[in-house]
Amino acid sequence: ELSRGKHVGHPATMSASAARRRKQLLQKKKSQESNGEDNSMIVRIESLLAQSEKSEDSAEAESIAYEALQLAQSSVRKCVKSNDGLKAFRLASSVIIPLLNRGYVAMASQLCVQMVDALFETHTAVCDEVLKGLKEIDSNFRNALGKITCASEEEEQEKVRLQKLHLQFLRKIVKYSDDLGTVRFGDMALHSLLARVAWDMGERADAVMHFALAEEPETIVDKLMTLPPKTEYVAGTPAAERDVLLTRGVLLFVAVENLRDANRLLRTFIAKDTERDAVQLAKSYMAKDGKKPTHVTFCCALIRICETEAAPLFSWLVRSFQSELGRYPELQGYTTKIGRVYFNIQPPPSMMSMMENMMTAMNPGAMMGGM
Repeated sequence: ELSRGKHVGHPATMSASAARRRKQLLQKKKSQESNGEDNSMIVRIESLLAQSEKSEDSAEAESIAYEALQLAQSSVRKCVKSNDGLKAFRLASSVIIPLLNRGYVAMASQLCVQMVDALFETHTAVCDEVLKGLKEIDSNFRNALGKITCASEEEEQEKVRLQKLHLQFLRKIVKYSDDLGTVRFGDMALHSLLARVAWDMGERADAVMHFALAEEPETIVDKLMTLPPKTEYVAGTPAAERDVLLTRGVLLFVAVENLRDANRLLRTFIAKDTERDAVQLAKSYMAKDGKKPTHVTFCCALIRICETEAAPLFSWLVRSFQSELGRYPELQGYTTKIGRVYFNIQPPPSMMSMMENMMTAMNPGAMMGGM
């Protein structure tokens, strides 16, 4: 036997095809077991949510809902461990919406954070399913907040806290759509949702930025027209808030090379600002009688100069308006970027960091806070 090349005492080795088949069967078995566990977990979560809804004892209902939240969080962690972000999203969203519908906004917010973190950690690309789900969650979030009635100052403070959690959630999903999506600066519909909530929360500068990134110049004007104009000029005092926000919007549109919407924003604003004469504003801007330069005229000149690429005029315009721009240091980053992009005016080294910070601020994740 030895002369024939056989090795007595050694078992025959498995062929490559048989080894592959065995591996496939093991993976299939493992997947089936995992799916079985997941299905059992989902059934358990749904059962708990149903129990919570039926319970007439509010404390008991909340306790049961919290147990469902904990199970969902555990399941999401397992999905992240297996690098299945889409599965984590589906599972989390199926629990978040019932929690919101039952008024458990704080619990839902916790799961929202974990859900979006799972999308980041698994590098799950933005897709129509996720965008649709995020918008549905936002809608339910707003409905849940709208149902909250406050009978005391403490309850008012709690509602404001929950509204801030909603705003942070929107900032987080906009950042996700920017980082892992294909649209520059993130999905425009999500920017619009964020802008509306930010405006209602009194964060108007942030709102204008996101309305601009959503390419909604007319909406910006509608919001600005709800703010009071400044009827009289007092030396040394700032301009009306709506004028400053107009300049912010125009600067952002121009900085991202969207002159079309910069023009739409300005023209729509002038058409609705019937209390002032644009021609007289321009004359006042050029006069040397000490009158305050107007934001409207500055914006008109800025757009025209960028369209004609007149670098000397741009430098003069920024200098002439420095008394107003200097009140809002963050705007200097916009003018610096505009000078570099349109006129090849290179900023000094000290300005580079400011410009980088400005571009970071245009990134939707910059305003996320401590989420």
